[in-house]
Amino acid sequence: MANELGYIYDAKDVHLSIDNRVVQNFQDGDMFNVTVKEERVRTAVDAQGWPSIAINNNRLGQITVNLSGNSVDHKRLNQLANTNKVFPLVATTPYEKISGTQCIISKPADAAFGKETPKRTYTIEVLDMQVEVL
Repeated sequence: MANELGYIYDAKDVHLSIDNRVVQNFQDGDMFNVTVKEERVRTAVDAQGWPSIAINNNRLGQITVNLSGNSVDHKRLNQLANTNKVFPLVATTPYEKISGTQCIISKPADAAFGKETPKRTYTIEVLDMQVEVL
């Protein structure tokens, strides 16, 4: 909802769908992080100062998903990692949409155990990432 401050962020309005299922039970802190892996343009300047620019058509992205070790989706993401399945992914908020039709888990979660709820972080490579501000 827009107001004088712009949009008011509410984490309950953020949804991440992996392989057509909404992910639940994230760890404390960031639920997931999104990174475009390369700049969209490449620039160079020759010895005489003449610039050039090239469009970089690389659309690789990376999404890091931070689950609670108690998450119902921990087992599912682990199965996706173990089978190397390619899947679609969509992250939505009321004002943004990040998506990819060809995604694969590149790094399964590390395991650590202690006195707090364990955290499980999965790294997903997105081969055709699209980022839209709505």
